Amino acid sequence: MRKRDYFVVMAFALSLILLFLQQFYPENTPGIIIHTIDIIILIAVLAETFFAVKQEKYIRKYFQNNLPNFLAIVIFASVFITFKIQIGFKNISEELSIVFDIFKNIFLFGKIIRLISKRAGLTAKIISNPARTLIISFFMVIIIGSFLLMLPAASAKDSPLNFLTALFTSASAVCVTGLSVIDVSSELTIAGKFILIVLIQVGGLGIMVFSFFGMLAFRKKMTVSEKLTISYMVSEDDMSNLFKTLRVIVLSTFFIEALSAVFLFIGFSRILGFNLKTLGFALFHAISAFCNAGFALFSNNLESFTSDIIISLTIGFTIILGGISFAVIYDVLAKVRTDIKNTFLKKKKTDYLISVNTKMILSLTVFILFISFALFYLLEHRNTMKEMSLGTQYLASLFQAITLRTAGFSTVSFLNLTNATLLFMIFIMFMGGAAGSTAGGIKLNTIAVVFAFFKSFLKNQKTVVIKNVSVPEEQVKKAFLIFGFGLAAISVGIFLLTITESLPFLALLFETVSAFATVGLSTGITSALSPAGKIVIIILMFIGRVGPLTFLTAAGKKQKNDDIEYPYGNIAIG
Repeated sequence: MRKRDYFVVMAFALSLILLFLQQFYPENTPGIIIHTIDIIILIAVLAETFFAVKQEKYIRKYFQNNLPNFLAIVIFASVFITFKIQIGFKNISEELSIVFDIFKNIFLFGKIIRLISKRAGLTAKIISNPARTLIISFFMVIIIGSFLLMLPAASAKDSPLNFLTALFTSASAVCVTGLSVIDVSSELTIAGKFILIVLIQVGGLGIMVFSFFGMLAFRKKMTVSEKLTISYMVSEDDMSNLFKTLRVIVLSTFFIEALSAVFLFIGFSRILGFNLKTLGFALFHAISAFCNAGFALFSNNLESFTSDIIISLTIGFTIILGGISFAVIYDVLAKVRTDIKNTFLKKKKTDYLISVNTKMILSLTVFILFISFALFYLLEHRNTMKEMSLGTQYLASLFQAITLRTAGFSTVSFLNLTNATLLFMIFIMFMGGAAGSTAGGIKLNTIAVVFAFFKSFLKNQKTVVIKNVSVPEEQVKKAFLIFGFGLAAISVGIFLLTITESLPFLALLFETVSAFATVGLSTGITSALSPAGKIVIIILMFIGRVGPLTFLTAAGKKQKNDDIEYPYGNIAIG
């Protein structure tokens, strides 16, 4: 380890010691000690940067190779100094101090991870397998989130969250599921809710997407392995379009969430008032909706807004946008933009052809939403919704049709739903949203290919056809692999839960599918699960978020370059 690296280690160690003292011995830790240690931490970080610049023969070369890192240090120092001035000389809220501690420790933790990876050569080993990179990145974020939620400052109760509860909550947030063993509205402080929504945002897009977007935004050159990793994560085969793809994903996410937050602010302000708290509620639910997370800051989820058109339609529309994939959004916008130009501009008319994938996703989304809406209304209008007006019943049915695919919000109680309703919802949850979106499930694309295969088989066609386009045999194999893996994961999950829990089978099955499909809907049994049951649900959420294909790819071996052909055998089928 180089001498300048000791500064990073020292800063991180001091930060952890200070965090421990502040959280567990706040009354015995004078302010002068806190400020002194913080100043030493800042000096250590700046010293590490100074010696890094000094090592280079040419300063210009350092900035060319380390511009993103240098800018991160500048931002860190600026925010650090601003916070210390506020904390040291002004009376501010305790929550702001906690946010500062979280910001400081996440930055230093990142520096330590980067240092360890470089020294151990882990970066090259991990990034050579994109699937493993994705799995490890999600796992690391979940663990970090767990420890952050275990801080006493994150809990509104006298005692902090225990590890299993924090792990479950963090996994549910990062895997954008929404299942929870606690009431986040009352058991988490403002700092805890801030940690939760950051985990949801990072989980919705993926920490690697943010990281590589930052690298490309600062024009840092990427290796072939890094490009391979990010192309795998965003399903972009053309590596020359990586930055464009990442820019569309990140910027469209923030734009949609901001626009949704505006409408939600209007809706919530009628109840909560026109203030910063309402803005926080709006932003939280906008991010949770677009990332298809399903976390809400109300004890009864969104049941208080069953008849609220603004809240229901805004969250519903945001969920749909998050669940149809960025590729579909871009395709539709490009088509609309082209049509507008052809209509209003006196230029040579050009035609934009929407991809088969976009047509398929849009048609399937509309079809499944209609079926779900009709079934939920027919099965529940004389049961759970019998006390509601006709208009409210339609609105509630539409909202549940949207959210049950992978979002997890609810405007009606799930405690008294009929068995028939729960069964059809299980099938819809299993299908999920579109590939490449923030939604879960085995994806509509997979379902479409599987059904197209059976249709082609019945018609005795040699190739699988969707909308007059043949599907490659490799994609058909992947579709059946994902479908089979999904059924296997749910079967193992429900088998284990029937051993560990003494709850109704249908409720356990609903919980299992909801976890695997990262939906987050529940019949109310989540908090009643045993520790073993909670671990099973955590694993299912993780597998469902990362994706069956990613796990199979990560576990697979490299293909051997051989030309061995084995003899055919006659095996009886059927």
